[in-house]
Amino acid sequence: MSRGANLSLPKPGRGIGVLAIIALIALALLGFMFASWRNIRPGYVGIVFDKASHQVTASALEPGWAFINPFTQAIQEYPITIQTYEMVLKGSEGSVAGDDSIKIQSNEGQQLNLDVVIQYQVKRSEAGILYQDWGGADISTVEDRVVRQYTRSQVPVIASSYTWEEIVSTKRAELVKLMEEGLRAEFARRHLDMISFGIREVHLPESLQQALNNKIQAQQQAEQQRYQLEQARVRAEQDQVEAQGKANALLVQAEAQATANRKLAESVTDVLIRYQQIQKWDGKLPVFTGGATPLINTSEIISSTMQP
Repeated sequence: MSRGANLSLPKPGRGIGVLAIIALIALALLGFMFASWRNIRPGYVGIVFDKASHQVTASALEPGWAFINPFTQAIQEYPITIQTYEMVLKGSEGSVAGDDSIKIQSNEGQQLNLDVVIQYQVKRSEAGILYQDWGGADISTVEDRVVRQYTRSQVPVIASSYTWEEIVSTKRAELVKLMEEGLRAEFARRHLDMISFGIREVHLPESLQQALNNKIQAQQQAEQQRYQLEQARVRAEQDQVEAQGKANALLVQAEAQATANRKLAESVTDVLIRYQQIQKWDGKLPVFTGGATPLINTSEIISSTMQP
């Protein structure tokens, strides 16, 4: 009886082994589930690539969770928001440490350094082709091979047709436009949109910088002299107008006085003169000594003044 009872009992080690296998399978399934889910970040699209067929299996996936087979598929994210890439002299400000400005030569052979800023964007509809063309490389590789390398090769070619003064000032806007147009075509062939291109600063060698400073100073002095001459001309015109006004005023005053005098002369008659004499006469005849007394016919004067 005891021997038969011993044969019917399971061995403790076998049960533990089965449980361990079940646990391992569960963990594997759980790991597979975790490995199958990918989170595509906001501002990105996901490109799913089939490792067996070496083809992109679907169009770009939108941000959010995506389910893939981690054994046969891979997923790559590409940003579809506007990206900014800077190549500048100061290493602390650019995308690459150290002096990363673009070295160019003017048509006189003068070397200048340009600080440039580029904004670009991955074409959403061509993200899958971008993945295939670049062998699944991430955006940093594309940025280095396209944005950086093509800019550094095309910008010096275009700038070499201009003088250093044109690059610095007079034709800078024209130069920027040509560079942007050339790079836009190169970017488009590689599934990128050129948003903008700008020259932030032009760095000159010390000799050219001093020549430029001298020219600017001379222009400022010339401008100041032109301003002073213009002010002197305005003051002279104002003085002339003022003098002319005074002369006109004197002329008007003289004409008015002449008119008044003429009217006054016309109004003075013999009767008025006699009347004024009578108004001033005190009724006494003048006294003369040593000579004859002049006779004045006062009655005639009085009668003339009394007539209506």
